[in-house]
Amino acid sequence: MKKTNNSVLSQYRGALMGISIILIIVFHFTDDCHYYSYHFSGWISFFWRYISSSSVDAFLFFSGLGLYYSMKKRSDVRSFYIRRLKRILIPYCIVAVPSYILLDVCVDKTGWGEAIKDFTFITFFSDGDRLYWYIGLMLLCYLIYPYIFQIVDSARDAIDGEIRLISMVSAVTVLALVIALYEKEVFGNVNIALLRLPVFIAGCFYGRSSYEKRESYWKWLILFALSGYLLTMLPSGSPIFARYVTGIFNISCCAGIAWIFSQLSMRPVIRILEWFGAHSLELYLVHVTIRKFMKGAAFYTCRLRYELVLVCSSIVVAWILQILVRYITDHMIKEKR
Repeated sequence: MKKTNNSVLSQYRGALMGISIILIIVFHFTDDCHYYSYHFSGWISFFWRYISSSSVDAFLFFSGLGLYYSMKKRSDVRSFYIRRLKRILIPYCIVAVPSYILLDVCVDKTGWGEAIKDFTFITFFSDGDRLYWYIGLMLLCYLIYPYIFQIVDSARDAIDGEIRLISMVSAVTVLALVIALYEKEVFGNVNIALLRLPVFIAGCFYGRSSYEKRESYWKWLILFALSGYLLTMLPSGSPIFARYVTGIFNISCCAGIAWIFSQLSMRPVIRILEWFGAHSLELYLVHVTIRKFMKGAAFYTCRLRYELVLVCSSIVVAWILQILVRYITDHMIKEKR
C-alpha cells in the first residue's frame, strides 16, 4: 500500500472536479424528477434527498485548495484578480448575455432593466433568481480570497490554522442564523450561496495543509464516519445542518476516491474525468442554460430521452465554448503585448 499525505487531493483535483460536475448533472436530473413527480423513487429519490447538490461544495473546496497553490506561486494581488476574473467573466458573458436577453426581453417581456438586474445578480438577492448563482458566489470568493490567504498563511502551525478555520466558519454560520431569523425571505434567496462559504474557506485552509504535504489524512475517516451518521438525520428542517452535513460527506468521499486513485493504476479513467474537470465551468454554464430553455419549451428533462439530449448537447457546446474562450483570452494577451 502506497503512503499518502494531504497533497493527494491536489494531485487528483482535476479528476475529482470531473466527478463533481457529473454528479451535479445527475442532481439536476433527480431534481427535475422530484419537481414533476416523475419516477421519483429508488436511487433517484435517495440521491435527491441525501446527496443533493453537495458536489457544488466539492467545487468550492477544490477552488479554495487550488487558489492557495496559485497564490504561493504568484502572490501579486492585481495579477490574481485579472487572471481569475478573466477566467470566469469571459465565459459568463458569452453565455449569460444572450440568455438573459432571450429570457427577459424576448420571452417574458420584462425589459432590458430586468435583464441587467439578472446579469448583475441583483435579482438573486431580491427575487431569488438562481440560474447562474454559482458565478456570483465565485466572484465573491475571488474578491475575498487574498484576505483569506493572509489569514491562512500567517497561522503559526496546524492547530492555530484549525482555530482560525473554526472561528471563520462560526462567524459565517452566525451571520446565516441572524439573516434566517430576521430576514427570512432574503435568507431563502441567498442561503444556497451563503451556506457554502464555509466549505470554500475550509478548502483555503486545506490548501496550505496540502501544499506542505502534512500527514493528517486520517482525519478524513473521522469526517466521513461522522457525516455519514448525520446523513441518517436527513431530511432536516434546518437548511444549515443539511448543507453542512452533505457538503462534508461529499468532500470526505472525494478524499476517499483520491486515495483509491493513488493506490490503483486508473490512468485512462482519470484522464476522462480530468477532461470533465477542465471543462467544468463551461459545462456548468451551458448545462443550466440549455436545461432552462428545454424546460421552457416543454422538453422536460425528467424524461430520459430529453435528459440524454441535454447531456450530449451540453458536452459538445461546452467544448466549443472553451475553444472560443481560449481564442478570446489569447487575443487579449496578444493585444496587450
